[in-house]
Amino acid sequence: MIRVEFHILSSTGDDARMRHACQLIEQSYQLKKTVYLRVESSHAAKTIDELLWTFRDHAFIPHEIMTAHSPSHPRIMVLIGEGDQPPAEFRSTVINLGHDIPTHQDGITRLIEIVGADPVQKQQARERYKFYRDQGFQLETVNH
Repeated sequence: MIRVEFHILSSTGDDARMRHACQLIEQSYQLKKTVYLRVESSHAAKTIDELLWTFRDHAFIPHEIMTAHSPSHPRIMVLIGEGDQPPAEFRSTVINLGHDIPTHQDGITRLIEIVGADPVQKQQARERYKFYRDQGFQLETVNH
């Protein structure tokens, strides 16, 4: 069964969502868990790629933007991509920064939705929440 966590932020904007994603990624990396970070666009992928290098002075998280040959090295722990089908070893934990529902859910055990304080984002998140609830997924809300 898929566990879906909605992380509700008090801040608005994609920057807040991306920074929170970086914190979650860092936690997963410390636990030696792989993560697939699903983004809306190649621009968002490049932005968060840069942010993962700079969000903490002493943090190093092996990551890359997904290509046909990803991961390029066995130490890569995070893939960033627009699609719904990462390699099998990156499907356990998926962080969704997209505004829609990942259509390919095979192999996902933990799906994290990060929701900013923006009213539009909250409404989109409510729709995703209803979908996940109707599918019988285990739901959890975390306020930040």
